[in-house]
Amino acid sequence: MSSKADSTWRGVGRPGRGELLISEIFGPTLQGEGPSAGKSAAFVRLGACNLACVWCDTSYTWDSSRYDLASELVAKPTAEVADKALSFGVPLVVITGGEPALQAVEAARLAEAVTRSGSAVELETSGSLPLGPLADAVRLIVVSPKLANAGGRPQARLRWPVLEAISVLPHSVLKFVVASPEELAEVDEITSRLQTKPERVWIMPEGTERETVLARMAELTGPVASRGWSLSSRLQVIMWGNDRGR
Repeated sequence: MSSKADSTWRGVGRPGRGELLISEIFGPTLQGEGPSAGKSAAFVRLGACNLACVWCDTSYTWDSSRYDLASELVAKPTAEVADKALSFGVPLVVITGGEPALQAVEAARLAEAVTRSGSAVELETSGSLPLGPLADAVRLIVVSPKLANAGGRPQARLRWPVLEAISVLPHSVLKFVVASPEELAEVDEITSRLQTKPERVWIMPEGTERETVLARMAELTGPVASRGWSLSSRLQVIMWGNDRGR
């Protein structure tokens, strides 16, 4: 096993067969971001991540230097996770993280179980790891390639073969976390290389405080609109700040 793989799971008990490593399951709430913003939803947040974004607002899913992951995360049977997500009675279940691709096989089984019961499944991923069976098990894939503002090595953040494979899927969109209009030049480069149509690009302001999100949305509106992209809010931050389980 590589040292990178070791560091990804450091402080985390790997889930067994038929299990998912869970941070939290909550609902009913609203999807706050991207194409489904405002829709009634439940969230399944998985533990562990292969990246370490400096602005990450869910670092309790992976950062063993700041959190006791043994108490933050728990392995649960996939069937139990599906039942809990469906118990909220909402039409949309969002699988997020952490990085769900680290648990692609069981996450796909979760998505399939939810879909069979009549709810749609949306996946949030960094696009830095192959999705395997998870790609075809969900209705929408929201891919969030990490810009330089996330920190880390470019070759870890932007794995082009993986991004290219996911971005060509007809049910995928790109969502970029941006702190200033100047960072849109980086988005220009990525979307040009991936040949992504403007209607499949979403820009979301970085921030965990209401005032920051609103101010950055105002700054980004013109440059985003002029490119034909869409601007995403962070409704959960506007309504509840950085509260967990919202």
